[in-house]
Amino acid sequence: MVFPTFAAYAATFGKTYNSNDEWSARQAIYEAKIVDMEAQNAKFDAGEDTWFTAVNQFTDWSDEEFVQHMLNFEPSQSITNSSIPVIEDYSDSLKASVGDKQWSVSPVKDQGSCGSCWAFGAVAGMEGSAKVKLGSSATLSEQYVMDCTSSAACSGGRADSAYPQLYGKALYTQSSYPYTARNGNCHTGTDSGLRISSLTRSFPKSGSDSQLASALDSNPLVVAVGASSWSSYGGGVYSGSTSCSLNHQVYATGYDSSSIKVKNSWGSSWGEGGYIRLARTSSGCGTSGILADGGFYPTMSGGSVEV
Repeated sequence: MVFPTFAAYAATFGKTYNSNDEWSARQAIYEAKIVDMEAQNAKFDAGEDTWFTAVNQFTDWSDEEFVQHMLNFEPSQSITNSSIPVIEDYSDSLKASVGDKQWSVSPVKDQGSCGSCWAFGAVAGMEGSAKVKLGSSATLSEQYVMDCTSSAACSGGRADSAYPQLYGKALYTQSSYPYTARNGNCHTGTDSGLRISSLTRSFPKSGSDSQLASALDSNPLVVAVGASSWSSYGGGVYSGSTSCSLNHQVYATGYDSSSIKVKNSWGSSWGEGGYIRLARTSSGCGTSGILADGGFYPTMSGGSVEV
C-alpha cells in the first residue's frame, strides 16, 4: 500500500490548520505514523501478522490526543438506579457455539471528537436489540442519551449506567434530536415508540472466549475494550494488546472461527466499514480486553417510527 503525501491526506480528509506551524506539527506526526504503519503493513504482506493499517481521520493526531478525545469509557461507573429489571442469565454462554454468527444491526455512526463512545454503545445496543427482536429499523438519538443521563457527556460514561435512567421512558429519533458532539440541555424529540424494558447480562466479567461466542449466538452485546492502539487499524483480524485496561464502549455483533466482529463509532471510513475484527483468544483479558468487563444488552419493547 502506498500512503498519500501529507498534502493529499489533508485534502482528502478536509483537514484545516490555523497556521504554518500547526501544519508542520501535524505533518511531523503524520509522517512519523506512516513509518510505523509501513512496518505493520510489511508484516501483513509477509504473512507475519493478520491485520493492516490505513490512513484515516486520526493519522495526524498524537496518541495522547486520540486517547483523550476518543476513549472515555468509565469502568468505575455502575448502575445507580435499581428500578430497571436486571437479568443475569449466563446459560447461553455455557452452551457450545457452532460455526459462526453475524447479526444484522443498525448502521455505523460517528461520534466525532467527543468522548461519547458510551452513548453510542448504549444506542447501538438499543437499535440492535430492537432490530433483532422486533424487526425495527428505528435510528435513535445518542445526543438525547448524552443530554438526559449525563452532565459531562464528552468526558466519559458507560452504557449500563445510562440504561436505568432511560427505563420506560420515550426514546427519541436521531432525526428529531440530532447529534452535536457536545454537552447540551435535555429536551424532547419525536418518540420512536421503543422502550427499554430490562437489561440482560449474558456474558460474565472475566469470561472465556468460548462463552463470549456462545452468548453472541443469542444476541449482539454491548462490551468494553481497550482501544488505545486502534487508531490506524485498516482491516484484517486485529491481534494486538490483551491489556485489561478498558477505555472504549463498542458493540460486538458476531464471530467466526478466528475473530469477534465489533461495530465501532468512528464512521464507516475507519476500519472495515466502521467495524474491527478482534482475534479470538483466551489469553489474559482477550484481544483489546474484550473478555474483561462482560457483555449485556437491553430488552426493547414497543413499535417504532422508522426514521
